[in-house]
Amino acid sequence: MLRILLSRLREFALDTPNHRSLHETPVPRTGGWALLGGVSAGFLVSGASISLGTFFAFFLLLSISFADDLRPLSARLRFFVQILSVCILLYGILPVFPGGLAWLLWPVLVLSGVWVVNLYNFMDGMDGFAGSMTAIGFTALAVICFWRGAEDLGSICLLVVISSVVFLHYNWPQAQIFLGDAGSTVLGLAVFGVSMVGWQQGVWGLLVPLLIFLPFWLDATITLLVRVFRGERWWEAHRQHLYQRLALKYGVKTSLRIELAVMVSTSLAALLLVKSGMA
Repeated sequence: MLRILLSRLREFALDTPNHRSLHETPVPRTGGWALLGGVSAGFLVSGASISLGTFFAFFLLLSISFADDLRPLSARLRFFVQILSVCILLYGILPVFPGGLAWLLWPVLVLSGVWVVNLYNFMDGMDGFAGSMTAIGFTALAVICFWRGAEDLGSICLLVVISSVVFLHYNWPQAQIFLGDAGSTVLGLAVFGVSMVGWQQGVWGLLVPLLIFLPFWLDATITLLVRVFRGERWWEAHRQHLYQRLALKYGVKTSLRIELAVMVSTSLAALLLVKSGMA
């Protein structure tokens, strides 16, 4: 799929550089379609089943993000569909909360899910960055799953890892293709969904995925709060994230190496916590 998107469909949906971009020439933003296509093909080959609610949640978010890749949609419409997708997915995963937790936790989890979807989209702005976080993060989750006997969930994580590594071959600096909204938002929903399923099955505590994906959510959260405090239009594209400032100062390749070291470190820390029985 990536070969086709980079040849016959190269001009289909281009990310044209502007004053907020880190790239200098138009780049296709269709890589997420191929990554998700690879994961879907893996599901079909394996014969794994997926609930109708889970399928509809991902399909709904993919559809609106796909449309946004072709023609920018209003933030209000995208936000509404994101909330709906997270609610549908969350209801399928946690119709009853572990430990008898109150339904009052639902708003917190819905807000968290929508935030993960958006932060993946916010952080997809540097060559190799989002793809690396996906590959490293889901590798750590897969290892924990196999340690604790959750082979089915671990296999899904490995499927995402393999597809991400193939995508990274074309997304490594200087990137030939980007994830686009379809890829980044759906990957964010996948991170949230897998984290919730692992928690619901007792594979890990919520601290584990939070620590693994710390390089993404901490940067995005601090940047968002600063922009909101300043009264800026926080939902618009910008170059105020830490990774963007690093790229502007040291270059994309050096910044990516720094971020990779941080990603590996937080993932290893999570693995050590799990191995020691502390999480």
